[in-house]
Amino acid sequence: MIEVLRGARDVGRGGKLLLAHPRLWIWVIAPAVITLLLVAAIIWGVVRLSDPAVAWVAARLPDFLAGWVSGLLRVVVIGGLALAGFVVFVSLAGVLAGPFCEILSERVEEQVTGRAAPGTSIAGFVRGLVTGLVHAVRRLLVYLVGLALVFVLAAAVPVIGAVVAAAVGAYLSATSAAYDCFDAVFARRLWPYRRKVEFLRVHRGRSLGLGGATAALLLVPGLNLLALGVGATGATLAALELESAPRARG
Repeated sequence: MIEVLRGARDVGRGGKLLLAHPRLWIWVIAPAVITLLLVAAIIWGVVRLSDPAVAWVAARLPDFLAGWVSGLLRVVVIGGLALAGFVVFVSLAGVLAGPFCEILSERVEEQVTGRAAPGTSIAGFVRGLVTGLVHAVRRLLVYLVGLALVFVLAAAVPVIGAVVAAAVGAYLSATSAAYDCFDAVFARRLWPYRRKVEFLRVHRGRSLGLGGATAALLLVPGLNLLALGVGATGATLAALELESAPRARG
């Protein structure tokens, strides 16, 4: 639990560092614009799909029951669509904002360590970009499968299933946000996918705390535009601290 709280604190540390260094905000603006566009797209999708989804479910209920639960049914369907949209939103936002968060992470590391980041060749940039996209697609597929299981669970068990589905959806969002934030560091170092996952597994509590705090910020209007940049900054600070810890003990 302490590590989870430390992860959440890392997000706060990231926000404080950004406030202290206004020049870094240029790399926060791009993820903010991407987030705004995705939020608009998700809201539009939920609005467009809600009526057909309610009609489809109502058509499969007995007539006397369909009229009685129509209002509740609309709330449940819209809630389910919103949950699905949020999980997909967290995954896609991280993928699209990834390149900008990597540059932000690099600048943050330079600011904290006082060392200039090594130059990147064109070949290295292309390799890193392709590798990052492959890893992002692989991770997105995993979370889409998880999302499908959430919907099956919610549909199979009306009340308890919906509660468990919400909890699973929150976990998926937290782990997805954690991966995206820390990948701002991993991708720059050209880590293989297995090594990225292993790092998050070893530091599960801290990564979940950071991912959960970032995902929570994504729910707050206004702050959600800054969440990915702040989360990537916090992840960079956490990664530098975690990597220096073994050397400090030695």
